[in-house]
Amino acid sequence: MPVSKKIIKITQAIFPALLMVAGALLSGAVLIVIAGNDPIAAYKALLEGAFSNSYRISETFVKAIPLMLMAQGISIAFKNQIWNIGAGGQFTIGTILSVIVCLYFKLPPIPTIILSFIFAFIGGALWGGLAGWLKARFNANEVITTLMLDYIATFLLAYLVYGPMMDPNGFGYPQSAVIEKVLRLPKLIVGGRLHAGLFVAIAILLLMILFWRSTLGFKIELAGQGNDVSRYAGINNKKIIIIAMLLSGGLSGIAGWNEIHGIHFRLMTDLAGSYGSIAIVIALLGNLNPLGIAISAYFFSVLIVGGNTMQNLTGIPYSLVDIIQGLIVVFVITRTAFKAESIQSFFRKRRYQHNG
Repeated sequence: MPVSKKIIKITQAIFPALLMVAGALLSGAVLIVIAGNDPIAAYKALLEGAFSNSYRISETFVKAIPLMLMAQGISIAFKNQIWNIGAGGQFTIGTILSVIVCLYFKLPPIPTIILSFIFAFIGGALWGGLAGWLKARFNANEVITTLMLDYIATFLLAYLVYGPMMDPNGFGYPQSAVIEKVLRLPKLIVGGRLHAGLFVAIAILLLMILFWRSTLGFKIELAGQGNDVSRYAGINNKKIIIIAMLLSGGLSGIAGWNEIHGIHFRLMTDLAGSYGSIAIVIALLGNLNPLGIAISAYFFSVLIVGGNTMQNLTGIPYSLVDIIQGLIVVFVITRTAFKAESIQSFFRKRRYQHNG
């Protein structure tokens, strides 16, 4: 494909997302004016909070890493028309298995880190794959099963940090013991939290770009067009559903591995936080495109990091960030619904012409 066509294709993938972000920011500005504040000062403070020094810039990448990894995983399921909303649970299982390997497997540092990575991927994959198997075998609604598995993972984590894995030297706090320093990812900035997991995220991004050009990626996307399309193409749709959910959950497990080895170094309650729900929005905003997802993840990390500074400097509550995120969701859903209606209208027109 010529370079010019590639640029046009990338622009077409990113431009709708930019329009939705601009619409959300403009709507947010209107709300700020209604509240009697200056929107320019508010957004200036938000940007200062994210970019005013090297530490804050590094924090935007710290937040973007898990969000991008989880959103890449979600995109695999969504392209297969499987609505995986349980990425937070798959993330949590990845963190649990990572810490178990680090605390209880008495191996040298390098093998421990590698095994921890593998276990985190497998744990997240099996947690997602279980929902995929239930969908393929019993046609169970994946929204319900992934949500329930998310809750189970959260309660399992709570049980472990309040019970058998509680740090005996942790003064009764619900947390595990910390992993050894030799098992932690190296820091990239002195005095900051940005770690070598950034390179893992970049590697995953490049692999995802290649993945969607592979035979398996093509089959996953094609199977998402419906059972009739799968049957005509000779694709085993049930098998593809399970594979898609395995890969989707596995990437969220890797996100959990990154957070354990790079940031937290131990288990604590609710490690996933709101990552799962934000990652869904990021995947949709990025149009399920690997590069678009990476850009969207960084945008959301800027909102998260800069939001606190905006509140401190201007008095505008951090909830404005939540409102902007919510507006983006509205725009994304509207665009998706319009796109789906356009496709259905096209096929109705073709069917009418054929019958006529």
